[in-house]
Amino acid sequence: MKTDTIGNRWLSAWLVAPGVCWIQTRSPQFARKLSQRSDSRLVASGVAGGYLRTFEFNHGLSWAGRLIARYTKNGTATNARKFAPVASPR
Repeated sequence: MKTDTIGNRWLSAWLVAPGVCWIQTRSPQFARKLSQRSDSRLVASGVAGGYLRTFEFNHGLSWAGRLIARYTKNGTATNARKFAPVASPR
């Protein structure tokens, strides 16, 4: 089995068994999105040295690559705010 890892510092994935991948994130926003998916299972978490969550999916690495690409489109989470709200004058 290949041990390729795909993704970046904030969201990465690798195969742990044929047809089973783990997706790891250091971002609370990505972790929230991954935890809300019905096909995800939290397998590891940590806070020593920074925020870290790892989720398991019964999908291949190519599926994980498409998910990571969709979540990191334009370098940000797809649910991230594009513009800061305008402060109201007092």
